[in-house]
Amino acid sequence: MALVDQSPYTPGAGHNPPVLAGRDGLLRDWHLVLNDIVAGGRVRAQDMILAGPRGVGKTVTVSAFADLGKEQGFEVVNLQAVSGHAGLVEALLQRARTRMAEEAGPWQRARKAFERIGGVNLSIAGIGAGISTHQSDAAAPGLDAGTLADALATLAAEVRKDAHSGGLLITVDELQVASGPDLALLAATLHRLNVDHPSAPVLFAGTGLPFTPDALRKAGVTHPDRLFVLEPIPLTLEPDDARYAVVEPARRAGVAWTPEAAAAVVEASNGYPAHLQLFAHAIWTSAPGPDQITLGDVEAALPQVADMLERRTLGPRWDRISDRQMEFLAALALHGGRASTAAIAKTLGRSQQELSWLREELIEEGDVYAPKRGQLAMAVPLFNRFVLSHYERTRPEAATELLSLQKMIANAGLDPSAAHADRDMLRRSKQNETRQVPPPSGESVRPRS
Repeated sequence: MALVDQSPYTPGAGHNPPVLAGRDGLLRDWHLVLNDIVAGGRVRAQDMILAGPRGVGKTVTVSAFADLGKEQGFEVVNLQAVSGHAGLVEALLQRARTRMAEEAGPWQRARKAFERIGGVNLSIAGIGAGISTHQSDAAAPGLDAGTLADALATLAAEVRKDAHSGGLLITVDELQVASGPDLALLAATLHRLNVDHPSAPVLFAGTGLPFTPDALRKAGVTHPDRLFVLEPIPLTLEPDDARYAVVEPARRAGVAWTPEAAAAVVEASNGYPAHLQLFAHAIWTSAPGPDQITLGDVEAALPQVADMLERRTLGPRWDRISDRQMEFLAALALHGGRASTAAIAKTLGRSQQELSWLREELIEEGDVYAPKRGQLAMAVPLFNRFVLSHYERTRPEAATELLSLQKMIANAGLDPSAAHADRDMLRRSKQNETRQVPPPSGESVRPRS
């Protein structure tokens, strides 16, 4: 782009977009949550879990939550659930040791409360960061929710001495990969804070894939919808929000998208936030400028963008999935990317029980999600077209005999044209995509107080 070389768009996982479009309501609600917990403590807390497919902006939204907390004087502890690292308590102790080494006032004053957790001496090195996805053989003495809750309440009280409108905010990203014991301890700690420290200004926010509430239940957390506010994040942005996410960053840089160009990039990406950033960045980079992006610029760049998306994202994921997963996704794609489990079973000529393990695998890996009970949807809109265009080419290489698309179509009684990944099919798929991900497993969202 002549005159303005630096793209204002930020493709890539976890990168903060220049405009957090479509999240105004969430940010407004979070402002109110911060205000209420400062005024009333845990009795007013609304611990929040943002649940949605990958690429919809969960991490950047919870990062915005953290920034708002910091602006108000909150001490913020950001944690990440990562396989092979130490547990939640160890991550908090690691943070405590680091902050004490920096001579951070509130942490220093809360030192004794943290050292009571498992009798750990925080001056001893060797405690790792992150959240474990496996259970240790034995818990240290004192490693319990009540002791941890006491330490967090103490720290929050010390923060308030320095910032009257402050408190403690803990965030955890990718909750669904945390181990059962970690999730159970987290939930129990928040519950003990409610019971034992009702005035403590301690707050929690986390992110996870749509099945995160199920992971909490499997960990032994009863009624997670009562302990957490489950906020579903939609797979795609509403058209006006999607256009705003494209147009506004450029406007701030003195560049205008023509209405036709903006509409074209929204349509091509299906309004999926991750792809909006990717497409807009690539089009910006290739457009001649100097101060306008046209429909011609979009049409010229889209083939290269589609090729890049296939090579870097869709193709590598397709290469990693198993043969049976590939077949399952092809059946789902034939239905426009969203179908009932009964319809998929009919398409594959198998019972729903036979396919249940495949369904669970694909959900846990984030390739599909359950927008409501008995339904499945593709978690990346453009993967639908990719699957249909690559399945028959890949099928002969499978170690297992897989159904052809034509056999699936016959089983399901579909129109034979469903096998062609053309532009009309993409439009139908877009119409079928849910713009609001309902709470997983048919739960209702806890009402705001």
